[in-house]
Amino acid sequence: MTSTVLDGVLCLLLISAAVVAVTTATPREPVGEGHAADVATTLSTTTASVNYTLTPRAGTTGVDVPRGASDDLDRTAHGTLAELLARAAVARIEVGDERLSYARDDFGRAVSRAIRGAVRSNHTQVTAVWRPYPESSIAGRIVVGGRPPPNRPVHAATIDTSSGFPTTRAASRRAARTRGIDGVADTVAGGIVKGLFPPTRTRVAAGGGTTASALVHHRYRRASNRFGAPLSPRLADGDVDDANDRLEAALSDRVARDLRTANTSAVAAADGVRLGRVRIVVRTWP
Repeated sequence: MTSTVLDGVLCLLLISAAVVAVTTATPREPVGEGHAADVATTLSTTTASVNYTLTPRAGTTGVDVPRGASDDLDRTAHGTLAELLARAAVARIEVGDERLSYARDDFGRAVSRAIRGAVRSNHTQVTAVWRPYPESSIAGRIVVGGRPPPNRPVHAATIDTSSGFPTTRAASRRAARTRGIDGVADTVAGGIVKGLFPPTRTRVAAGGGTTASALVHHRYRRASNRFGAPLSPRLADGDVDDANDRLEAALSDRVARDLRTANTSAVAAADGVRLGRVRIVVRTWP
C-alpha cells in the first residue's frame, strides 16, 4: 500500500524493512578502486526500490499505534542511489548535538546495503551531508564505508542532489536585502518547517485519531522540544498552521544566532543557503 499523504508527512518516521532491489543500470561487479567519477556515476544512475514499514516503537517513542495497523504502514521508496542516500542524510537531522528522530535508522542501514552492493565499499567512502546554511547547527549526515588507509592516493568526486526541502536561496537573497540576517533566518526557518510539515498534507494526516495522526502529533512534540518552541494547544484540533508558526519562530531565532556567530554579512549568508540540496562526496583509493 502506498500513500503520498503519509509518505510526505511522516518522512522522518519511516523505518526501512531491509528489502532492497536494484532495478536498473546496475554494474555486473561493484565499482571502485580509485575511480571516484565512476562511483559517482553509478550512484546517480543506478536505481533501487527499498521496501519499508513505518514501525514506531511505543515503548521508546510514546506513540500509541492501534492494534492491527501494520498493514497501513507498509511503504516502498524508489529512486537513484544518490536520491535515497540524500533522504537517509535528511532522516538523520541533528539540532545542535541531538537527533530530531531515530526512527529511520533502519532506513539508513538499508540504503547503505544497497550502496555497498553497487560499489566497492572496502575501497570507497561515500558521505552525504545536508547543511541548510553556513555554520548551521542543524544538519543531517550519513557515511557509507570506512576511511581510506594512510599513504594511499585518494580520488574524489562530488554530487549535488535534492534534499526534498524547498529551494529558498532566491527568497533568502531578497530577504537579505530588505531585512538583513533576520530576513534570511525567517526564510530558512520557514523552508525547513514547510519541508518537515507540509501544511495541507499534514492537516489531512493529523486528524481522526488514526495511526497517521498519532505519528504526526509525536513528530510535532519532538520538533517543538528540539527547536525550543511551545507545543500548540490547538494541534489536537488539527490546527497545524499555529503549530508551524510556533516552530518557525523558534527556529528562526536559532538560525539567526548561527548566522551572527558565523560573522558573515546577510548577503553572504543568503548566498550560502543550500536548504534544497544534499552534497554527496565520493572518495576512492586503490
